[in-house]
Amino acid sequence: MSVEHDSFSVRREYPHPPAQVFAAWADPARKLRWFDLSGGPAPDYRCDFRVGGDETLRTSGLAYRATYRDIVQDERIVYTYEVVAQERLASVSVASVQLRPTPGGTELTYVESAAFLDGLDDADTRTRGTGTQLHRLATVLEEER
Repeated sequence: MSVEHDSFSVRREYPHPPAQVFAAWADPARKLRWFDLSGGPAPDYRCDFRVGGDETLRTSGLAYRATYRDIVQDERIVYTYEVVAQERLASVSVASVQLRPTPGGTELTYVESAAFLDGLDDADTRTRGTGTQLHRLATVLEEER
Protein backbone atom coordinates (compact mmCIF):
# COMPACT_ATOMS: atom_id res chain seq x y z
CA MET A 1 0.00 0.00 0.00
CA SER A 2 1.51 3.31 -1.07
CA VAL A 3 0.62 6.91 -1.81
CA GLU A 4 2.58 9.26 -4.06
CA HIS A 5 1.81 12.96 -4.17
CA ASP A 6 2.51 14.95 -7.31
CA SER A 7 1.42 18.08 -9.15
CA PHE A 8 1.60 19.13 -12.75
CA SER A 9 0.42 21.90 -15.04
CA VAL A 10 -0.36 22.10 -18.73
CA ARG A 11 -0.76 25.29 -20.77
CA ARG A 12 -2.40 25.58 -24.14
CA GLU A 13 -3.24 28.46 -26.46
CA TYR A 14 -6.45 28.29 -28.47
CA PRO A 15 -7.37 30.71 -31.29
CA HIS A 16 -10.88 31.01 -29.86
CA PRO A 17 -12.36 33.42 -27.29
CA PRO A 18 -12.58 32.32 -23.63
CA ALA A 19 -16.38 32.00 -23.87
CA GLN A 20 -16.06 29.36 -26.58
CA VAL A 21 -13.37 27.40 -24.70
CA PHE A 22 -15.39 27.61 -21.47
CA ALA A 23 -18.51 26.37 -23.28
CA ALA A 24 -16.62 23.27 -24.46
CA TRP A 25 -16.09 22.40 -20.77
CA ALA A 26 -19.59 23.39 -19.63
CA ASP A 27 -21.71 21.60 -22.24
CA PRO A 28 -21.78 17.83 -21.47
CA ALA A 29 -22.24 16.71 -25.09
CA ARG A 30 -19.32 18.85 -26.27
CA LYS A 31 -17.09 17.87 -23.36
CA LEU A 32 -17.60 14.16 -23.90
CA ARG A 33 -16.27 14.52 -27.46
CA TRP A 34 -12.81 15.53 -26.21
CA PHE A 35 -12.72 14.20 -22.65
CA ASP A 36 -13.35 10.46 -23.16
CA LEU A 37 -10.10 8.71 -24.12
CA SER A 38 -11.41 5.15 -23.74
CA GLY A 39 -11.84 4.48 -27.45
CA GLY A 40 -14.62 2.07 -26.58
CA PRO A 41 -18.37 2.15 -27.02
CA ALA A 42 -20.31 5.14 -25.74
CA PRO A 43 -19.47 5.47 -22.05
CA ASP A 44 -21.89 6.08 -19.21
CA TYR A 45 -21.43 9.85 -18.84
CA ARG A 46 -23.32 12.42 -16.79
CA CYS A 47 -22.48 16.02 -16.00
CA ASP A 48 -24.23 18.57 -13.79
CA PHE A 49 -22.04 21.61 -14.52
CA ARG A 50 -22.67 23.90 -11.56
CA VAL A 51 -20.98 24.53 -8.21
CA GLY A 52 -21.70 21.41 -6.16
CA GLY A 53 -22.65 19.46 -9.28
CA ASP A 54 -21.19 16.06 -10.08
CA GLU A 55 -19.65 14.60 -13.22
CA THR A 56 -19.20 10.86 -13.80
CA LEU A 57 -17.66 8.83 -16.58
CA ARG A 58 -17.69 5.05 -16.53
CA THR A 59 -15.94 2.90 -19.09
CA SER A 60 -14.76 -0.68 -19.04
CA GLY A 61 -12.63 -1.00 -15.92
CA LEU A 62 -12.50 2.73 -15.09
CA ALA A 63 -14.69 5.17 -13.19
CA TYR A 64 -14.18 8.94 -12.90
CA ARG A 65 -16.19 10.94 -10.36
CA ALA A 66 -15.84 14.70 -9.98
CA THR A 67 -17.50 17.49 -8.00
CA TYR A 68 -17.36 21.10 -9.20
CA ARG A 69 -16.17 23.38 -6.38
CA ASP A 70 -15.91 26.80 -8.07
CA ILE A 71 -17.02 28.10 -11.46
CA VAL A 72 -16.51 31.62 -12.78
CA GLN A 73 -18.12 32.01 -16.21
CA ASP A 74 -15.50 32.15 -19.01
CA GLU A 75 -12.62 32.41 -16.47
CA ARG A 76 -12.21 29.52 -14.03
CA ILE A 77 -13.27 25.98 -13.14
CA VAL A 78 -12.13 24.22 -9.95
CA TYR A 79 -13.08 20.64 -9.18
CA THR A 80 -12.06 17.60 -7.18
CA TYR A 81 -12.14 14.11 -8.60
CA GLU A 82 -11.26 10.50 -8.07
CA VAL A 83 -10.38 7.69 -10.42
CA VAL A 84 -11.30 4.09 -9.66
CA ALA A 85 -9.43 1.43 -11.65
CA GLN A 86 -9.98 -2.29 -11.35
CA GLU A 87 -12.57 -1.49 -8.66
CA ARG A 88 -9.87 0.13 -6.48
CA LEU A 89 -9.37 3.81 -5.71
CA ALA A 90 -6.42 4.82 -7.90
CA SER A 91 -6.16 8.57 -7.28
CA VAL A 92 -7.76 11.64 -5.73
CA SER A 93 -7.13 15.08 -7.26
CA VAL A 94 -7.81 18.79 -7.07
CA ALA A 95 -7.77 20.44 -10.50
CA SER A 96 -8.19 23.97 -11.79
CA VAL A 97 -8.70 25.40 -15.24
CA GLN A 98 -7.95 29.06 -15.77
CA LEU A 99 -8.84 30.87 -19.00
CA ARG A 100 -7.16 34.15 -19.90
CA PRO A 101 -7.95 36.21 -22.99
CA THR A 102 -4.99 36.81 -25.30
CA PRO A 103 -4.75 38.89 -28.46
CA GLY A 104 -5.07 35.66 -30.46
CA GLY A 105 -7.73 33.91 -28.37
CA THR A 106 -7.35 32.12 -25.02
CA GLU A 107 -4.56 30.85 -22.84
CA LEU A 108 -5.73 27.83 -20.83
CA THR A 109 -3.75 26.79 -17.75
CA TYR A 110 -4.64 23.44 -16.20
CA VAL A 111 -3.13 22.65 -12.77
CA GLU A 112 -3.62 19.41 -10.86
CA SER A 113 -2.42 18.11 -7.51
CA ALA A 114 -3.02 14.43 -6.81
CA ALA A 115 -2.52 11.54 -4.44
CA PHE A 116 -1.76 8.43 -6.52
CA LEU A 117 -2.55 5.23 -4.66
CA ASP A 118 -0.92 1.80 -4.67
CA GLY A 119 0.78 2.21 -8.06
CA LEU A 120 -2.56 2.11 -9.91
CA ASP A 121 -1.96 5.54 -11.49
CA ASP A 122 0.89 8.06 -11.71
CA ALA A 123 1.62 11.68 -12.60
CA ASP A 124 3.35 10.89 -15.91
CA THR A 125 0.38 8.92 -17.20
CA ARG A 126 -2.05 11.59 -15.99
CA THR A 127 -0.02 14.43 -17.54
CA ARG A 128 0.06 12.65 -20.92
CA GLY A 129 -3.67 11.91 -20.73
CA THR A 130 -4.50 15.50 -19.87
CA GLY A 131 -2.32 16.71 -22.74
CA THR A 132 -4.17 14.39 -25.12
CA GLN A 133 -7.53 15.66 -23.88
CA LEU A 134 -6.50 19.29 -24.33
CA HIS A 135 -5.26 18.50 -27.86
CA ARG A 136 -8.64 16.90 -28.61
CA LEU A 137 -10.32 20.01 -27.18
CA ALA A 138 -8.49 22.04 -29.84
CA THR A 139 -9.84 19.69 -32.51
CA VAL A 140 -13.41 20.04 -31.24
CA LEU A 141 -13.10 23.83 -31.14
CA GLU A 142 -11.81 23.86 -34.73
CA GLU A 143 -14.66 21.63 -35.90
CA GLU A 144 -17.15 24.10 -34.42
CA ARG A 145 -15.78 27.11 -36.31
